Amino acid sequence: MYRMHCAEIWGGTRATNEDLSTRVLTASLYSNASEGCKGGDIYYFSVCEADMLTRIAIADVAGHGPDVNRISRWLYDSLAAQVNSHEVGGLLARLNQQVVTECGLKAMTTAAVAGFCFAETQLYISYAGHPPLLLWRQDEQYWRPIELKTRLEAANLPLGVMESIPYEQEQIRLVSGDRLFLYTDGLIEAPDAQGQLFGEERLRDILEQASNESVPRLKQAVLRAIHQHTGGTLTHDDITLITIEIN
Repeated sequence: MYRMHCAEIWGGTRATNEDLSTRVLTASLYSNASEGCKGGDIYYFSVCEADMLTRIAIADVAGHGPDVNRISRWLYDSLAAQVNSHEVGGLLARLNQQVVTECGLKAMTTAAVAGFCFAETQLYISYAGHPPLLLWRQDEQYWRPIELKTRLEAANLPLGVMESIPYEQEQIRLVSGDRLFLYTDGLIEAPDAQGQLFGEERLRDILEQASNESVPRLKQAVLRAIHQHTGGTLTHDDITLITIEIN
């Protein structure tokens, strides 16, 4: 397992199957590019200078190629510039401005950014048109999506759609043992031989069945299910998923 340290950022766009930890969480990541070793999904973890704040970013860029590399670099730079900040909504707003100006709709991107602060035991979340994080609490024992309480009509849209979009930020309290699941839509849109999609309901059923497993085994349970559903092929789209447990 890779141990991240203070003021470190780790991630990228390459296909990977990795376990990692910070002071505040343990994570297991899988990312598969449908057309080779690099695809349109982006993932990053960052640790603040005091080792008290870990942030996780996941993004899904329409298409592949140079635009993905540019957005990946911008996301890395944004995390680096604000490595000690709890703010995640503002990070997406600034990233959106870059995507609109430099790429436009051809690089439309969904994204989710979350940050967990050890001292405050708070999770900060913001979405840009991305599937919501799933949460499993020790005291609830079931998986549910973390939805934003959206107060604005034109808010939280995918990156690259429109200038000056506000990105709202929510925060919730987490305790040791609580779990999170992040993913790109390639997971739930994976078809079987008859064209039936894997779907959110099936995903949550798998997570429920494996809730007592370790974080790496929870990830593997989802991967086994998706391979069984598709017959072993994952060529329809890029897939990234991250399982997390709060330490």
